[in-house]
Amino acid sequence: MKLTSALAAVLIALLPAAAMADSISRKLEGTWVETRQIEGHPRTKLHFRGRKLRFENMYGTSADVEYKAAEKKDGTFSISFEYRHKVRRGNGRIVEHREAPDFLYHVENGRPILSETVIELDGRGLIIFGEYLREEDFADGFESELKKTLNNRPFPPMMKE
Repeated sequence: MKLTSALAAVLIALLPAAAMADSISRKLEGTWVETRQIEGHPRTKLHFRGRKLRFENMYGTSADVEYKAAEKKDGTFSISFEYRHKVRRGNGRIVEHREAPDFLYHVENGRPILSETVIELDGRGLIIFGEYLREEDFADGFESELKKTLNNRPFPPMMKE
């Protein structure tokens, strides 16, 4: 009897998490395109299907990964994944390199946006490195208000006089 009660409690606890994951998967479903193109390189594309992500033209390759999601209180959520690949160092050694990007899903003026976030060590803290829009909402060179706000903050001086 105790085992049955314990299993029921675990299942009840997992239901909200499963519902949240399903809701996030529905919001991400489809293809997202990077808004900024670096000269000479194709745009990065992110293809979401369920809990899987296929990226194209990222880290010089394409791959399938599973992503993790974390919902925030303000209706946004973050997603992350890990990708390991071989990299040739300047000395010729080949080493395994780990990539672990973080993305923030947010909505501005009814438009869903995926913003790749990084921590800038110049004193500004969190900034937006790149942004992605759904393929059907794509706008070349688009920048969100969040990116403008975070990236254009003044940074403190590197040394005191």
